[in-house]
Amino acid sequence: MINLLYNLFPVLNNLTKRQKLMFRLLLLSVSMIFFGAYFKINDKPNTDLILGSAMLIHVISIVGLVSKWAKYRTLSES
Repeated sequence: MINLLYNLFPVLNNLTKRQKLMFRLLLLSVSMIFFGAYFKINDKPNTDLILGSAMLIHVISIVGLVSKWAKYRTLSES
């Protein structure tokens, strides 16, 4: 699915490995939010843990995407 996303949006191919990792983490957190909301609506247990961890991962991925750390190329990319 990720490769399809990179083919549909060629701008994503210009990202560094670290930015791609953070982008994948962002997609994971968004899917966790959807599953957590679905489970919360159906009154399943531990949904607060799912939603809380999804929010934490979401914040980490956004901070990682905008940081200078993610913009640096790794040794394998050079």
